[in-house]
Amino acid sequence: MTRKNPERRQELLAAAQHFFYAKGYESTSVNDIIQEVGVSKGAFYHHFDSKTAVLEAIVAQMADQAVANLQAILADETLTAIPKWQKVVQLSNTWKIERKAEVLTANRLMMDENILLRHKIRLETNNAIATNMSQIIAQGVDEGVFDVEHIPETAVILMKVIGSFSDTMNELLFNPDQYDEPAAIALQKNAAVRTAVERLLGAPTGSMPIIDNETLIAWFNTP
Repeated sequence: MTRKNPERRQELLAAAQHFFYAKGYESTSVNDIIQEVGVSKGAFYHHFDSKTAVLEAIVAQMADQAVANLQAILADETLTAIPKWQKVVQLSNTWKIERKAEVLTANRLMMDENILLRHKIRLETNNAIATNMSQIIAQGVDEGVFDVEHIPETAVILMKVIGSFSDTMNELLFNPDQYDEPAAIALQKNAAVRTAVERLLGAPTGSMPIIDNETLIAWFNTP
């Protein structure tokens, strides 16, 4: 059997991701991908069984990257649970704001025509992050700063609550003309989600930020 070429596989994934964002998942064909890379259909199917398999590989890569960004913080034994959460949130927000244009483009393209891609990315990423966030919750329970009985389930619910904030941000950023003060609405939603997270965890008031107000406002500032 011919051995698979990791570099060729990555080229196919990169081309597929480009087309999924640019055209939408449903509108992208295997022919689009192979023509971009310059390979035959046989070469494509040597690496992937279907277009769906490519999508799943892309989503898995994104989930792996999201988790990799957390690992050093999660492994830091000098941090207690609440500072660990705060550092994870800060890292995530800094990473996104440094790639503001790229993140906004990807989010816009996935709002409507790429519903399947958006759903799969969120599901895979949230599950992966929830597994790791469970470690912080368990640590907080041991330290007495969180009051949680069902840790894995609570972590999943947390990710869904935070996901609702992301949906609100996308709506406000991409349709600002429909709202009188989109940034003010975002600030209110941020406060509400922070409160919901703190109550889910039984954490002290003001201890579990989702995003600091200065970074949040930066998303609404025109470059």
